[in-house]
Amino acid sequence: TLGGTMVKISGSGFGNCSNIDVKFGDLMTCEVSECSNTELICNTERISKVHQLNNGGRHPVYGPGYVWSDIELEILPGDTVEWVWNLQVASKETGISVQQVESPANNEWDGKGFKSEKGPKGRLRQQFYSPGDYFYSSQPVFGKELFMKGKIQVVSDTEDSTSALSVMMEDIPAAQEVVADTGSVAYDGCALSPGSDCIADPVSSHAFLFTMAVCLTPSVSSVVISSGSSNASAMPISGFNGAGLIIEGSGFSDNSCQNVVSLGDNHHCVVTSSSTSQLTCTVDGAGETPMPSLKEQKIAVTVRNSGSALMAVSDPDTAKFYLVPKVTSTNVKNEEFNAAATTASPSTEGGVAPEKPS
Repeated sequence: TLGGTMVKISGSGFGNCSNIDVKFGDLMTCEVSECSNTELICNTERISKVHQLNNGGRHPVYGPGYVWSDIELEILPGDTVEWVWNLQVASKETGISVQQVESPANNEWDGKGFKSEKGPKGRLRQQFYSPGDYFYSSQPVFGKELFMKGKIQVVSDTEDSTSALSVMMEDIPAAQEVVADTGSVAYDGCALSPGSDCIADPVSSHAFLFTMAVCLTPSVSSVVISSGSSNASAMPISGFNGAGLIIEGSGFSDNSCQNVVSLGDNHHCVVTSSSTSQLTCTVDGAGETPMPSLKEQKIAVTVRNSGSALMAVSDPDTAKFYLVPKVTSTNVKNEEFNAAATTASPSTEGGVAPEKPS
């Protein structure tokens, strides 16, 4: 239901696909990754929505401008909430802000969630991936009593959705000649295990149909760091390059090459073992662009032939990895320090002995 499925589309007249747009109804786009005149391969991605909240609500005492337009908003995983506010006031002490709090009774920032600056005008955007309730409050708008509160409830899909394939070249839709599906997509030498038969294929004589099935969607329930952790960061999943992660959930493949664990946009956690309910992987922060230290890297799991996993973790911060820098060796060129290092006694266990007085 979240995308992440590779689709092969055969036909004719695709050209180089520079002006081709592939969708499945209003729910999924399909980003073209390979193309020829007769075949294209694309990756599905859910079309997320942006929900805008403003300070257009009416406070029973202070009037309009001091309550959010929707104080209990329900969204889907992957959607974005944008808060926009504008107060027509002259006082420098009066202003609105948005900050995540632990519960409806709290007004103080929880120290790790989203947070904005306070001001008479402002804007904050936040994307939500994990199901759950997210509470927020402002700092005091003025004085010490007026706080603008609300709740974002992220709920996962409970029903299947079926949409028709649409292939557009500019404004012209491609004609569809519906035939039985006889092929499959190759994944870099990974032989795919048979897919689940929890739902029947949709049938139509007019268009190719694609069903976003809840029973096929993998789910992550917990992420823990098993080795290479660091206490240098307050975030729960922080460690060195080569750290080990254990990911538990459901809907994974016991064929390791079918499970892909991404860290941010450019890096991976290489899967070393897998079952249908647990993955173990090793953080690989190398590559053409090394992973930046102490920067949030969103953890995402994709199961080839099933799609992107729902990150149903109890603490959304455990769905983020932070790389911590580590010194493994030094090369001291100063002669005096070199001499000191070579006179270290065995009791220092490789440390540097203090220099002898002259």
